[in-house]
Amino acid sequence: MKIVQKGNMELVTFENLEQTGMVRHAFTTRHGGVSTGVYASMNMGFSRGEDKVAVAKNYQLLAQALDLDETAFVATQQTHTTNILRVTAADKGSGVTKPRPYQDIDALITNETGINLVIFGADCVPIFLLDPKQKAIGLAHCGWKGTANRMAEKTVQRMQEEFGSKPQDMIAAIGPSIGKCCFQVDDPVVTLFRENLNFADDVIFDDPSEEGKYKIDLWDTNKRLLQGCGIENIEIAGLCTMCDTARFYSHRKMGEARGVMAGVMTLL
Repeated sequence: MKIVQKGNMELVTFENLEQTGMVRHAFTTRHGGVSTGVYASMNMGFSRGEDKVAVAKNYQLLAQALDLDETAFVATQQTHTTNILRVTAADKGSGVTKPRPYQDIDALITNETGINLVIFGADCVPIFLLDPKQKAIGLAHCGWKGTANRMAEKTVQRMQEEFGSKPQDMIAAIGPSIGKCCFQVDDPVVTLFRENLNFADDVIFDDPSEEGKYKIDLWDTNKRLLQGCGIENIEIAGLCTMCDTARFYSHRKMGEARGVMAGVMTLL
């Protein structure tokens, strides 16, 4: 993981993805855009309540920083599902420069070059996937519900079905999100993890600070899901969004009065 400066813009990138030379990618921070107030300054979400002109400018600035086509972004419409969309050139602009023709989509995959896949996060786990052999990519939004419902695994499986990907060939990165240090939960969340994950008790910990509360390690959970598919090359950012609200937006800490970060990846 590296934190890269592009002028005023601060981006998180992954060395295992970068070393392939096959993608351009980043996870944005709060720094480098034109948003103001509670959105300052790199809000990537059009649904946060901010003036859409400012958000559109942030996408233009990101495109310039990463040398991407600013008309080729395709964004999720996240509702904590495990729904996955295969994206084609016809989708370019969806959710950014034109309305989305889809809804309830929490992961995007493609094997076409020049399409800028976009997912969002402000504590939820962003998963980047690259298959360098079959030349395909995927981005998955994994909140606690998506993580418990095995979204990372389902995205890998969908890439296998659509592109013939072999997990042992794939490269994965787990971006900034809420860490075990801050992700406090109660019994219903723990119950869902235990129902769906046979290793749940390895990633759930009693929270000594409060009776009846627990901490869950979402990074390790998603790593285990990816490893269970057969992916070995996994890089974890290890950056907690709730710990560092100077750099990241955090839903847990800031509530609704905030912007949102974006994970972006384009196949070259």
